[in-house]
Amino acid sequence: MRQGPSRMTTTELTSLGSISISRRAIATLASHEAQASYGVVGMAAHRMIDTWIGPIARDPRQGVEVTVEAEGLILDVYVVLEYGLRITTVTRSMADAVQYQVQRAFGVPVRAVHVHVQGLRVSNLD
Repeated sequence: MRQGPSRMTTTELTSLGSISISRRAIATLASHEAQASYGVVGMAAHRMIDTWIGPIARDPRQGVEVTVEAEGLILDVYVVLEYGLRITTVTRSMADAVQYQVQRAFGVPVRAVHVHVQGLRVSNLD
């Protein structure tokens, strides 16, 4: 695996040719998988400018930053969790699910998934 010339893709050479996967595609899948995980109530922006732009332009990859390295991908996932749940259990489960789905879908090794809990939300006031 190597970085593409624009540093916006990861390229793998095969016997049939090259396969380029954009960071946007990886981030989109990781974001969808994170949101589907139990206890995750939303994705959070990791930069202040994204907080202001987010409500205007809904980006399907919001909350995920992809770093391409020679050994594999590093994913930083920024989430808001449900208040009252065990944070370590929710984040570990979500990180495992994201890593599995990205590796399964793209065939690219994921070296690490770093989960950044940006907030907690109370959904049920009972």
